[in-house]
Amino acid sequence: MVGHQPQIAAAALLCWLLAVAGPACAEETSWLLYRNDQDGFELRYPPGFVAGTYKSSLPPDLASTPREGGSQVPFENAVVLVERARVGTRDLWALPVGEVTAITIELQSGRTAATRRDLGRQIYGAAIGEVTIGAHRVQKFPGFPGPYGTGAFYYLVPLRDDAALEFTAHRRFLEPPHGETGYDRVIEEIIGTLKFFPARP
Repeated sequence: MVGHQPQIAAAALLCWLLAVAGPACAEETSWLLYRNDQDGFELRYPPGFVAGTYKSSLPPDLASTPREGGSQVPFENAVVLVERARVGTRDLWALPVGEVTAITIELQSGRTAATRRDLGRQIYGAAIGEVTIGAHRVQKFPGFPGPYGTGAFYYLVPLRDDAALEFTAHRRFLEPPHGETGYDRVIEEIIGTLKFFPARP
């Protein structure tokens, strides 16, 4: 029995480290990697989710208008995280906007990023919080600065050149069983894994 004490102590230490480290351990083991070389960032997300994209809601001729004006087409370059059990028969690469409970991550830049920030300040004012998550200073809004309002969680991670990485998620499940998603905690854990590197042209 005495000979097993070092192994028992090591196992106890490992369990304690896992309990303290939480998402950090998950990041190194079971969490999945999403990497965007074009925009220069990577992050990890829980294995219970799958990554997809939204179906384009605008025909090509209309989609070109906001681009020409220096704005972005909504959700055009977003990565969409959906729980595996809630995907159903939907096409992961053409998910319908607003019809599936999701966490949406998108880089906002230029006029779009400025509009988001300004509108958010107008709507929520002093209720916008600034928190540190991992190595990042993050703006935490009471809701989305737009149609979803307080029905959504909304975070901005400021980047270089006035750009920002935007995290949006439903507060309640759209599909049964309904209830609170708790996706604010998931977003904060994902932000904790976020890393930046030089973007590729």
